[in-house]
Amino acid sequence: MTDTTTIEIDGIKIEIRRRGMGRPLLVIHGWSADHRYMVADLEPNFDESSTWQRIYFDLPGHGTTIAPDWLNNQTQMLEILTKVIEQVIGDQKFGVIGNSYGGYLSLGLVRKMPHRLLGAALLVPDLPDDLNNRQTTESSTIVEDMSLFGNLQSDEQWIPAGLVEHSQYALDEIRAHDVPAHRLSDDDFLERLNENYVLPIEIRYSVDPFTRPSLIALGHQDATVGYERQLQLLPEFPRATVAVVDMAGHYLGRVERPKVFNALVRDWIERVEISL
Repeated sequence: MTDTTTIEIDGIKIEIRRRGMGRPLLVIHGWSADHRYMVADLEPNFDESSTWQRIYFDLPGHGTTIAPDWLNNQTQMLEILTKVIEQVIGDQKFGVIGNSYGGYLSLGLVRKMPHRLLGAALLVPDLPDDLNNRQTTESSTIVEDMSLFGNLQSDEQWIPAGLVEHSQYALDEIRAHDVPAHRLSDDDFLERLNENYVLPIEIRYSVDPFTRPSLIALGHQDATVGYERQLQLLPEFPRATVAVVDMAGHYLGRVERPKVFNALVRDWIERVEISL
């Protein structure tokens, strides 16, 4: 079952795309992307017998959601997310999956409303310090084949350096699900938001452990957000499976290590269900 509705939050129109029926699972995509690559990443892990309703949407300034001029910090973004939850999920408990920037926002939800969450999956989550700096690895390509990239468009030149393993499959997947989203993103808005990127101070650091089933999936060769600083989250997540995956950068998922990624996601879903 797939259903699309439009809601309005503080004058922002947001299309909500629901897949399946059952417990709510909020899915938050990454920076300069949109919901489509998350659909491609996650839907292979659900079938008609699934008891989860996956809720996809585009953040302001991404995909089909227009960012208003007044939106310029993460306090406001989290408030918008809270209102999306109120309108779409109501008072039900829910799970959250976030990728990259979406993982950073998901961490904000963990710290803001832990009592509402059934579990949290942070997929290559961004985790900058207070000055918006990251502890990253150097970009590296383990399996190189530059012959695949002879017809790149001007806005695709970044792809070879972004992949740990060059393959036609990876190139096709990025072109199908990621590049179209990047072409829709509001770059002026992203530049403005990046000036106030870090989470609000009251939830920038944990106070209490999050005791629901969790997943922190990281790429060992991730030159975008890194993995070492994210390992410091482990005391905050006493029920987390933490994986640092070799031959994976920021495209850990369907692009780089789909078998490992799917196993981790399915295990997390199973652990959440067991713990209900």
